[in-house]
Amino acid sequence: MVEKIKSGIPGLDPLINNGFVKNSVASVYGSPGAGKSVFCMEFLREGINNDEKVFYISMEQDLDSFLKGAEAFGFMEFRKELNRNFVFLKMSGHDFKNFLSVELPKILQAREGKHSRIVIDPLTPFLWEIKDPSLQRTILGDTYSMLRSFGTVIVTIEKYGDINKLELSEELAIPLYLSDMVILMSMIQNQNFYQKAISIIKMRFSSHSTGMHPFDITEKGIQIFQDQPVF
Repeated sequence: MVEKIKSGIPGLDPLINNGFVKNSVASVYGSPGAGKSVFCMEFLREGINNDEKVFYISMEQDLDSFLKGAEAFGFMEFRKELNRNFVFLKMSGHDFKNFLSVELPKILQAREGKHSRIVIDPLTPFLWEIKDPSLQRTILGDTYSMLRSFGTVIVTIEKYGDINKLELSEELAIPLYLSDMVILMSMIQNQNFYQKAISIIKMRFSSHSTGMHPFDITEKGIQIFQDQPVF
């Protein structure tokens, strides 16, 4: 039987048959401003509240910016649990490549047998560091296997171009193909406004919704409306 963990995102678990598959890698793919980072915060917050160890590996923002963003939604757990159940790491794409091969295995091996939640937000700068597709596939394949052995992972990938289309360049197709789950966060244009929508593109080892579901980002975080149409 496939073991699940609660996502922590209101309205998501009914769409993915009661939660993320434990020890899997999910890619959250969407344009800037779609809500990927908030999605990740809520996923990690659920882990903190369940006394799990959670890791946020950032390629863009620093710790102060992250904490301010979290507290804007009332997520006070991150500051309270900093350097205990919450570990924040900031690095460049180049640093991250070295970190994956040396430092992260050391950190996670110390937690062997204990479930962790791990977020890499966004993975895109790391992809820019590796131009060769075959090398990217090898490094990501090995990385995903290692991360799965220690916990449940979310990586975010920035989407550029037409925000209403699922457009995959070769460099983005590889991490999405290797992931166990792919979530698309879209902003659908309707006349003079955009509606945020979420879709489960794939999910290994579990049934899931195949529809497009509207969501809002409120003062308390993301709220998905699983029974409402996009328009």
